[in-house]
Amino acid sequence: MLLAVFQFSENTADPDLWGHVVFGRHMLQTRSIPKTEMYSWTARGQPWVNHECLAEISLGGAHALLGGGGLLLLKVAMGVLTLAISLRLGLSNLSWPARFIPWTFCALAVVEISYGFAARPQIFTALFLVMELFLLRRIHAGSHAWVLAVPVLFAIWINTHGGVLAGFGLLGLAATAATARLIFRGRHVDCINDEKFMPKTVVALWLAVAAAGGALFCNPWKGELIRWLIGSVLWMRPEIEEWNPPPLGWDHAAFFILLAVGVFAWVFTRRPRAWWELAVCAAFSLLALRSARNTPLCGLVFLALASPHLADALARFRQHFARLEAFARQEGFQNLALILLLSGSVGMAVATFVLHKEHPLTMEVPSARYPNGAVAFLREHALRGKLLVFFDWGEMVIFHLPDCPPSLDGRLDTCYSRALIAVHWKFYNGEPFDEGILNPDEADLALLPANLAGAQALAQRPGWKAVYFDDTAVLLVRNLDRFPQLAQLTLPVRGPKATGLGRAAFSDQNPRPGIAPP
Repeated sequence: MLLAVFQFSENTADPDLWGHVVFGRHMLQTRSIPKTEMYSWTARGQPWVNHECLAEISLGGAHALLGGGGLLLLKVAMGVLTLAISLRLGLSNLSWPARFIPWTFCALAVVEISYGFAARPQIFTALFLVMELFLLRRIHAGSHAWVLAVPVLFAIWINTHGGVLAGFGLLGLAATAATARLIFRGRHVDCINDEKFMPKTVVALWLAVAAAGGALFCNPWKGELIRWLIGSVLWMRPEIEEWNPPPLGWDHAAFFILLAVGVFAWVFTRRPRAWWELAVCAAFSLLALRSARNTPLCGLVFLALASPHLADALARFRQHFARLEAFARQEGFQNLALILLLSGSVGMAVATFVLHKEHPLTMEVPSARYPNGAVAFLREHALRGKLLVFFDWGEMVIFHLPDCPPSLDGRLDTCYSRALIAVHWKFYNGEPFDEGILNPDEADLALLPANLAGAQALAQRPGWKAVYFDDTAVLLVRNLDRFPQLAQLTLPVRGPKATGLGRAAFSDQNPRPGIAPP
């Protein structure tokens, strides 16, 4: 449990966190959902399909109440709650000592699950996914009244995060697997609750699919949001790390171990295998192997559905570990184990507040990753204008620099055209690009990583001059004469060496002028 709290308390700000706070607080203040883009200069006035409204309202509300600490508290609470539901499903119908296996499996799974628990809307999909697994367990157990909760869940989910498509796919897969089981195997004992499998369960599941499908239209954009979500999911993003397959290495070692252990559990279990559970584990394994952003969901699914089978599979081989088991019963070993576990628990508790953290009670902004020094320079010298900005920094700019609309931010195709997005990546890489789509000379400022090829190319472009740089970022302006506030400076200004070091606390201040706390 302390390991879970430690894992979920990782407090590095996600690149999109600033935007989620701004958009959420704006919706709370205006009591409306904007449908046209208003923050950038390249897409201003274009349709904006915001599929994360309720999540952003939650994040914005947490920030309004408790600042950066509220964001951290929300994400930790969501992580612990999600893990608890998944673990509870994994402990179903197990008694001690078999219950030890899901707890141990949980300690491994939480390492990968927490990878997806930045303060971002995806954490709501993780919670809703395990809630859906809970409902499916109840329905398969014969409690068909739980079907009534399905459309409610999906009506909330569709307005919270686009991961609802994975949830709908899960529901359809469960209904299909249950139907196939009924057709090919007939009625027999259900593997989870020792109750007979009835055809009306299949009917209930398909009613749930129909009700969930209708609930998907309960959003401000109706069918347009569903169409956009499908297109967005099918659009591969190789330039974004988390959309690529998880690399075989230390960063996702827990995932590959989970996968191997899960396969072992399903192969060697003696418990009857529920077809829908096996199908869901296989589907989420494939999703995770396709995209690293899905590995936390796979971890939750395996913890909830494969844990009982793992306990049974290990019990088959118990006799092979008789000597080890006898050794573990010795008082001396148990006392040593107790000391080690207590020491580890104390270490986890301390690490939660000190390891890699300078402000453990709030979200943090690492200066080596984000342009803290350059943003401070822009604010100090009141530099305003259209800003060419690196993708990961766009929403930080929206938060801190309302007078510097960015050229791109993490909302991507919710409001920006794919052509504009593609041109930005070519610009960043210093490759030739279509200036009819993105003309750098329409911008007034540029905020880019210091070592970016595009930044070096822009510095050579007539009219552009670097005015500030540090180890993280470089700031350029077009037509220096238009910025008299820089006239007294020796340009370019080099930021202090310490600028790229340390971690700044996430601002507790209201992000945009004119938007009062709700």
